[in-house]
Amino acid sequence: MSQRIVSLLPGATEIVAALGLGDQLVGISAECDQPPALMDRPRVSLAALETTESDPAAIDREVRDRLARGAPLFQADPETLRALRPDLILSQSLCDVCAATPASLTAEAIGAATVLALDGRDLSGLLQDIRRVAVAAGVPARGEALIAALDRRRHAIAPATGERPRVLAVEWPEPLFIGGHWVPDMIVSAGGRPLNAPGDHSVVIDWDAVRAFAPSHILVLPCGQSLAGAEEGLGRLRGRPGWSELPAVLNARVHLLDGNRFFSRPGPAAVTGLEIVAHLLGTGSSADPAPGAWRTATPTEIRPGA
Repeated sequence: MSQRIVSLLPGATEIVAALGLGDQLVGISAECDQPPALMDRPRVSLAALETTESDPAAIDREVRDRLARGAPLFQADPETLRALRPDLILSQSLCDVCAATPASLTAEAIGAATVLALDGRDLSGLLQDIRRVAVAAGVPARGEALIAALDRRRHAIAPATGERPRVLAVEWPEPLFIGGHWVPDMIVSAGGRPLNAPGDHSVVIDWDAVRAFAPSHILVLPCGQSLAGAEEGLGRLRGRPGWSELPAVLNARVHLLDGNRFFSRPGPAAVTGLEIVAHLLGTGSSADPAPGAWRTATPTEIRPGA
């Protein structure tokens, strides 16, 4: 029996599509943008904070203020949700800043629907979330086939032996957050060495710790933002003391990436994010896995005061 599915986060929408359940998707969140064929669905979850084009420090202050006051960052429209009569609602429990959580839903809006919160913290956890969605939607065999295909891509990367390059993943430039959850797992799987361990939360890090780490590669991938956000983030980073002495800067290995599309969301796109990292570290395919989703900053761009 087919189910009426509502997705409250972009990664879940991509999982639904990859499982071939697009015809059962009746509602999506305001942040969903893939795949294009499903973007005509009613928008159920709305962001209470605009984060696409603003000062990074100002965004961080607003987020912290809202969380301190208990004000929501995302609001699910109960009337729209109730009218869609969902059987399955896909949410997340990993981060209050990323998307609507089960706590943002009212019992009246949920009705008799099953609420499934995705909570994968590393790449294996993301694959397990795909399995959970497939089982909840009644298509477990499709889930296993999708997981097997993604796992083949994941394990096709064969990191070279020897010293691992030190990789700094910047999830937010001001204050400075390093990428957490599955991002350090991407780095490790691609043959690099991150500052934190797979599954760790994204945390603020002291700049002196970055200088001591002396990254050989810097990935600028602001959470929820595109290449334009990465460019803004780079502008914030290059003014920090000792920036010019970092090996990644000296060797022009500062990379700007579409964090929103391939690094921020739990779903199949994270495997493409892994392939991008492997491509940049020279451990993956020589072919660009996602043209237009990343670029290496020019020497002029990374120069302080540029």
